[in-house]
Amino acid sequence: MSASAEFRAELNAATKRIQQQMRSRCVRSSNELRNAAIDVLGSAGGGRVYGVPATKRRYVASAPGQPPAVRTGAFRNSWTPASVVSGNSYVSRIESRLNVNGYVLGELLENGTSKMAARPHHDKIKEQALPNIQRIYSAPYT
Repeated sequence: MSASAEFRAELNAATKRIQQQMRSRCVRSSNELRNAAIDVLGSAGGGRVYGVPATKRRYVASAPGQPPAVRTGAFRNSWTPASVVSGNSYVSRIESRLNVNGYVLGELLENGTSKMAARPHHDKIKEQALPNIQRIYSAPYT
C-alpha cells in the first residue's frame, strides 16, 4: 500500500469518527435545549391569579413579556428534542406540537394574539442552553 493510499484511509477513518461525534453532539445539544425549555417554562408566573376550573385550587399566570407559567404542565412537557443530519449539516432543535383549536400553542404564546400579549420564551430557552451547547461542541474531537 502506498503512502498516499494509507493517508487517504486514515483521513477517511478520521472523517467517520468526527461525523459520528458530530451526530452525538447534535443529539446532546437538542437534549440541552429540552432541559432549558423545561426550566424556563417551569418558573412561577408573576401575573394574575386564576382559579383552576372544577377545583378550589388557584394558580398565578404569567405576566405579559414573561415566559408562560405552568398550570397543568402539558405545554412544558410537550417539547421533544430532534436532531437532523443532512450531509454535513447538523441541526439540534426542540419541537412542541401541542395544538389549541388548530393552532400551535407555542406560537400563540410566543407571538401573542389579538386578545393576549406575547409570552416570549424561545430566546430565553436558547440563551439558557447556549453555554452548555458551546461546551459540547468545543470539546476536543478524538
